[in-house]
This record gives sequence, structure tokens and C-alpha cells, in this order.
Amino acid sequence: MGRVRIGTCSGPADAALVRAAFGAHGIHVVIGAEHHAGMLGGLGGPFLSLDIWVDSAEAEEAIALLRDVRGEGSDDAAEHAAEEPLPGEHEPEDDSPEVEQMIQRRRGTGLVLLLGCCITFGTAHMSTGAWGRGMVLAGLEVLGFRYLMSAPALGAVMVIGAIVYDVIGALVRVRRIGSRPELPQARIRKHS
Repeated sequence: MGRVRIGTCSGPADAALVRAAFGAHGIHVVIGAEHHAGMLGGLGGPFLSLDIWVDSAEAEEAIALLRDVRGEGSDDAAEHAAEEPLPGEHEPEDDSPEVEQMIQRRRGTGLVLLLGCCITFGTAHMSTGAWGRGMVLAGLEVLGFRYLMSAPALGAVMVIGAIVYDVIGALVRVRRIGSRPELPQARIRKHS
């Protein structure tokens, strides 16, 4: 007996609601990455997919319960049910460029937030390919730490400013890089 994915939760609160409703009806549910999203909170939680998995034998009952919980018990939901794959069938992979671009943007944003807030020293810019700007920010931050001993206010402004600029600037770069269409490859002409 295997498990099938019947939907996705929008966040930890939705996952708790789904878990409680399914538990009340005796349906065992596994919500992928639920604990990770709770642990990461606002920093990384939104980047995780909270997929709802149930036993394949309970899939039809679980789908109906999920629709009831979400208020989709109307005739519109019945029409959409015919379009959804049956439990146990694999959903087709969507490898469209827009989906891939969204995934890359989401991963880049998570990496920038992690590096910029935890490691600092220009690493967020460096992860986006702006090595020069990242090195300048690292130098500014090191200089700020040095000034913390002699001029605490100036040192604090330098360190905090470098970190904030690193995170915001790198997030802007992730958005720009992700929204830019890929350029065509150049062709090399052979001379005869």
C-alpha cells in the first residue's frame, strides 16, 4: 500500500488545520516538510512545499475531506475534480520555462537570505555572481568591525549598512536575473 499526494498546504497554519481535520476523521496524513517550515519560520518556511500525503486506500475519502475543509464542496469543485488526476496516478511534470524560472528565483531568494543574514561579509552578492561588489561589502564590514572599538556608532552603521545593502541588493539581482530571458547562444562561423 503506497501513499499518494492529494494537495499542498499554503503554510504551517493550513497544515495544522488539515492535520487536525484528518485526525478527527481517522485518516493518517503526512505533510512533507511541515516541521522544517515550522523550524525555519518566516526565513525559509515559504520556500518549502507542504505536500499532503495519504494512504492510497484512503485517497478518495481524504480528497473529499480536504475539499470540505477548504470550502470547495460546491458544484464547481465537482467539475474541477474531473480534470484532476485520479489517486495513484502520477501528476504530469510541468517543466515549462515559467515554472523553472519561478523555482530558480525561489531558491536564489532563500540562498540570499541565508547567506546575507547568517554569514554576511558580502556572501549574498557573491552567490549571485557579483564578486566585486561582494568583496567591497566584505571589506566594508571588516572595516566596520575595526571601527567598533574606536568609534562604536560609526562601526555599527558600517556593519549594519553593509549587511542590509548586501541582502537587499542581492535580492534585487535575483529578481533581475530570474526575469531576464536567456540569451541565444552565439554561432561560430567557420572561415573557408
